[in-house]
Formats: sequence, C-alpha cells, structure tokens
Amino acid sequence: MVAGLTRSAIRHRVAKGIFEPLSARVLRVVGSGPTDHQLAMAASLDATESVVALHSAAALWELPGFSLEPVHVVTTRRPHRGTMHLGIVHSSVRFDESDVAVINGIRVTTPVRTLVDLAGRLHPDRVERVCDTMWARRLITYRHLHDYAVRLPPRGGAPGARVIRRLAEARPPEFRPPESSAEHRVNELLEKAGVPELERQVDIGDNNTWIGRVDLADRRLRVLVEVQSELFHGSVLDQRNDQVRLERLRAAGWAVLEVQQFDIWHRPERVVEAVGRLRASRRTDRADGRGHVA
Repeated sequence: MVAGLTRSAIRHRVAKGIFEPLSARVLRVVGSGPTDHQLAMAASLDATESVVALHSAAALWELPGFSLEPVHVVTTRRPHRGTMHLGIVHSSVRFDESDVAVINGIRVTTPVRTLVDLAGRLHPDRVERVCDTMWARRLITYRHLHDYAVRLPPRGGAPGARVIRRLAEARPPEFRPPESSAEHRVNELLEKAGVPELERQVDIGDNNTWIGRVDLADRRLRVLVEVQSELFHGSVLDQRNDQVRLERLRAAGWAVLEVQQFDIWHRPERVVEAVGRLRASRRTDRADGRGHVA
C-alpha cells in the first residue's frame, strides 16, 4: 500500500488514465503539467533513498549559472548497472541525514554539502565564487563551512576536499563576502524610487558588546533591513540565535524590518513601500521626541 492505495487500486487508476507512469517507481496524476520541481521530485523518488544533488541542487538553491536538467541525485546505495532512471544517479558512502534539506517538499543536499560535491567537479575559482554567493545569501555561514572542513581528513580525501579546506582557511569569522545580489537589489529599488540607499553589511553594538552584522542600515534613523531567504532557514538553534540577535537590536533602539528574498525579486513595490513606511515612522518619532535617532 502506497499513500493509502493498494497495488490493485493503483493499477486500476493507471488503467483508467488517472495516473500515468514516469518510471517503474514513479506515477504522475494525468493532466498535471510538468514543472522543474516535479521533474526534480520524480528523479529523487525514482532512485532508492536519493536526494537531488550537485548542479541540480545548486539550481534549486537558485544559484546563478546552474541548470536543473539533467537532474542529478545522490544515494548511499550503489546504482544498479543497466537500470534506467529519471535522473543521473551518484552513490556516496559519506552521506547522511545531516546533509539533507527540503525545498518545496523536495529532498535536496544542503548548501554546504552541495558546495562540497561541486568542489570535486568544478574549477576551484568557480567553487570559490559559488561559496561566496552562498555566504552572501546566507545559505552557508562560517560555522557551516568550518564544521564541514574539520570533518575532512587533514590531507587527501575525496575530490575537492583540498578546495574546501582552502576555502575555510581563507574565511575567518569576520569574513565579508562580495556584495550580496539581494542587498544590491534593495538599494537599486530604493534608487529607482528616488529615496536614499541603505548602507550594506553594518556592524551594530549596544553600550556593552557587539550584537552582530546586519544586511542594510540607515544609521541616522536607526533603521535596519534584514533579508530573509524563504528557501533555507537553518537549524532550530540558528533560528533561535537569529531571533535573539534581532531582539537585542530592537532593545538597543533600532527599528528592524525583515523582508523576504522572494519579494525583492518578484514584488519589489512591497519592499520599497515597507522601507518607506518604516523610515517615515522613525522621522515622526524623532519629531515627537520619541525616537532614538542619534
């Protein structure tokens, strides 16, 4: 029985044209238009205990320059020779659930595992660009990269291990990646709207200690804008620490606006309006003597 259906019920629906087989293991509801996500899901279900990986995973994480097709998947099982699959199947003995994330219901390698897999197949310079793009988009952090690097043998190891060790060594905790495309996009939208841009990657502290680095800031009005990815939210601990950081920023007198990366690219008017409203409210507070504007 699969999803509440017996094998005979499934065969009946196939005969009636309700389901159509994509492979011996995967069925699709007739009439559901094929999409990239459907293709990725089908490929991962077709190969036993597999997840979308490599170039296809990079495409799902919306990294520039990568294509979903042909769909690559990785599994801990050895692929059967001569068996046709909906995707290109790779096997890995160094793979477990800590390497798996979920995007729209699709199991996919985490950003850092995707980076590690690509490191053995791409030119080191391109791997470095991918690493910095992931870092700028908050798909990976110092902890993600360095925790994975220490799991690697000090010498040798899988293809790309040396590249990952070099990337980790060159990126200390205070490392700032090249300009984030999301941050640049926000300032581009503000410029087009004829309003002042925001300062990028600003270190903020209170009277006692450093609180953290924020994406965008208006120091005069003490307004902060944080870009949140809808794809990857990190562990529960990451989320809790991020919430604590935002609460400390607010307690220190900063107004914090969280904007979604999807809105930046697909609903830009919402972002411009939200930033404008927050700035206007801070100016009003300042005029009324309620603000914390320095």
